[in-house]
Amino acid sequence: MAFSSYLANKILGWIKNSSFPNALTNVYVSVHTADPGVAGSNNDVTSSIKGSGTRTSIASTSFSTVSSASGGGYEITNAIVSQITTSAQNSSPTTVTHFGIWDAATAGNFLASGELTTSVDVQLGDTVQFNQGAMAIKVI
Repeated sequence: MAFSSYLANKILGWIKNSSFPNALTNVYVSVHTADPGVAGSNNDVTSSIKGSGTRTSIASTSFSTVSSASGGGYEITNAIVSQITTSAQNSSPTTVTHFGIWDAATAGNFLASGELTTSVDVQLGDTVQFNQGAMAIKVI
Protein backbone atom coordinates (compact mmCIF):
# COMPACT_ATOMS: atom_id res chain seq x y z
CA MET A 1 0.00 0.00 0.00
CA ALA A 2 1.35 3.39 -0.99
CA PHE A 3 0.52 6.49 1.04
CA SER A 4 -0.61 9.59 -0.81
CA SER A 5 1.31 12.86 -0.90
CA TYR A 6 -1.48 14.37 1.26
CA LEU A 7 -1.02 11.75 4.02
CA ALA A 8 2.78 11.86 3.83
CA ASN A 9 2.69 15.66 4.28
CA LYS A 10 0.31 15.36 7.25
CA ILE A 11 2.47 12.73 8.98
CA LEU A 12 5.71 14.64 8.44
CA GLY A 13 4.07 17.92 9.47
CA TRP A 14 2.76 16.26 12.64
CA ILE A 15 6.31 15.10 13.48
CA LYS A 16 7.37 18.74 13.04
CA ASN A 17 4.66 19.85 15.56
CA SER A 18 1.80 20.68 13.17
CA SER A 19 -1.72 19.54 13.99
CA PHE A 20 -2.97 16.23 12.61
CA PRO A 21 -6.47 15.75 11.12
CA ASN A 22 -9.24 14.36 13.34
CA ALA A 23 -9.71 10.60 13.52
CA LEU A 24 -11.89 9.22 10.71
CA THR A 25 -15.31 7.68 11.32
CA ASN A 26 -15.35 6.14 7.84
CA VAL A 27 -12.97 5.60 4.96
CA TYR A 28 -14.17 5.47 1.36
CA VAL A 29 -12.99 3.05 -1.32
CA SER A 30 -12.42 3.73 -5.02
CA VAL A 31 -11.48 1.15 -7.67
CA HIS A 32 -8.95 1.68 -10.47
CA THR A 33 -7.74 0.04 -13.67
CA ALA A 34 -4.08 0.89 -12.89
CA ASP A 35 -2.05 2.71 -10.22
CA PRO A 36 -4.11 5.68 -8.92
CA GLY A 37 -0.96 7.82 -8.49
CA VAL A 38 -0.14 10.00 -5.48
CA ALA A 39 -3.36 12.06 -5.84
CA GLY A 40 -5.70 9.08 -6.44
CA SER A 41 -7.24 10.53 -9.59
CA ASN A 42 -5.60 8.29 -12.20
CA ASN A 43 -7.50 5.36 -13.70
CA ASP A 44 -10.54 5.73 -11.39
CA VAL A 45 -13.51 3.63 -12.62
CA THR A 46 -15.60 3.83 -9.44
CA SER A 47 -18.31 5.91 -11.09
CA SER A 48 -18.73 3.67 -14.13
CA ILE A 49 -18.81 0.48 -12.04
CA LYS A 50 -21.10 1.81 -9.30
CA GLY A 51 -23.27 3.95 -11.54
CA SER A 52 -22.63 6.94 -9.26
CA GLY A 53 -19.69 9.13 -8.33
CA THR A 54 -19.94 8.17 -4.67
CA ARG A 55 -17.24 5.97 -3.17
CA THR A 56 -18.20 3.10 -0.87
CA SER A 57 -18.08 3.83 2.85
CA ILE A 58 -16.40 1.46 5.30
CA ALA A 59 -16.61 2.22 9.02
CA SER A 60 -13.17 2.77 10.50
CA THR A 61 -14.19 0.45 13.34
CA SER A 62 -14.54 -2.33 10.72
CA PHE A 63 -10.75 -2.63 10.53
CA SER A 64 -8.73 -5.00 12.71
CA THR A 65 -6.50 -3.88 15.54
CA VAL A 66 -2.93 -3.00 14.57
CA SER A 67 -0.82 -6.14 14.29
CA SER A 68 2.55 -7.24 12.99
CA ALA A 69 2.60 -7.65 9.22
CA SER A 70 4.27 -10.46 7.33
CA GLY A 71 7.52 -9.18 5.89
CA GLY A 72 7.82 -6.57 8.65
CA GLY A 73 6.01 -3.48 9.78
CA TYR A 74 2.46 -3.19 11.07
CA GLU A 75 -0.95 -3.37 9.44
CA ILE A 76 -4.70 -3.21 9.80
CA THR A 77 -7.08 -5.19 7.58
CA ASN A 78 -10.80 -5.09 6.90
CA ALA A 79 -12.34 -7.24 9.64
CA ILE A 80 -15.58 -7.77 7.70
CA VAL A 81 -16.57 -8.37 4.07
CA SER A 82 -16.59 -4.91 2.45
CA GLN A 83 -18.92 -4.67 -0.56
CA ILE A 84 -18.19 -1.97 -3.11
CA THR A 85 -21.30 -2.72 -5.14
CA THR A 86 -23.94 -5.45 -5.25
CA SER A 87 -24.67 -4.92 -8.95
CA ALA A 88 -21.98 -3.40 -11.16
CA GLN A 89 -23.37 -0.87 -13.65
CA ASN A 90 -20.53 -0.78 -16.22
CA SER A 91 -21.74 -1.53 -19.75
CA SER A 92 -18.53 -3.29 -20.83
CA PRO A 93 -16.07 -5.47 -18.88
CA THR A 94 -13.60 -3.48 -16.79
CA THR A 95 -10.38 -4.93 -15.37
CA VAL A 96 -9.75 -3.58 -11.86
CA THR A 97 -6.17 -3.78 -10.58
CA HIS A 98 -5.98 -1.25 -7.72
CA PHE A 99 -8.03 0.37 -4.97
CA GLY A 100 -7.83 3.73 -3.24
CA ILE A 101 -8.71 4.89 0.28
CA TRP A 102 -10.21 8.38 0.80
CA ASP A 103 -11.53 10.47 3.69
CA ALA A 104 -14.78 11.44 1.89
CA ALA A 105 -17.43 9.90 -0.37
CA THR A 106 -16.80 12.55 -3.04
CA ALA A 107 -13.89 14.97 -3.43
CA GLY A 108 -12.00 14.81 -0.10
CA ASN A 109 -8.41 13.74 0.43
CA PHE A 110 -6.79 10.68 -1.09
CA LEU A 111 -5.01 8.72 1.65
CA ALA A 112 -3.48 5.59 0.16
CA SER A 113 -3.70 2.96 -2.56
CA GLY A 114 -3.07 -0.71 -2.94
CA GLU A 115 -2.68 -3.21 -5.76
CA LEU A 116 -4.94 -6.25 -5.92
CA THR A 117 -3.07 -9.55 -5.67
CA THR A 118 -4.98 -10.62 -8.79
CA SER A 119 -6.74 -8.33 -11.25
CA VAL A 120 -10.52 -8.73 -11.44
CA ASP A 121 -12.69 -8.44 -14.55
CA VAL A 122 -15.88 -6.70 -13.47
CA GLN A 123 -18.92 -7.45 -15.64
CA LEU A 124 -22.31 -5.76 -15.62
CA GLY A 125 -24.27 -7.01 -12.59
CA ASP A 126 -21.24 -8.35 -10.68
CA THR A 127 -20.81 -7.93 -6.94
CA VAL A 128 -17.50 -6.24 -6.16
CA GLN A 129 -16.21 -6.84 -2.65
CA PHE A 130 -13.13 -7.28 -0.49
CA ASN A 131 -13.36 -10.45 1.59
CA GLN A 132 -12.43 -10.26 5.26
CA GLY A 133 -8.71 -9.53 5.63
CA ALA A 134 -8.20 -8.86 1.91
CA MET A 135 -7.69 -5.09 2.20
CA ALA A 136 -4.48 -4.37 4.17
CA ILE A 137 -3.12 -0.98 5.12
CA LYS A 138 0.50 -1.51 6.04
CA VAL A 139 3.20 0.72 7.55
CA ILE A 140 6.80 -0.47 7.46
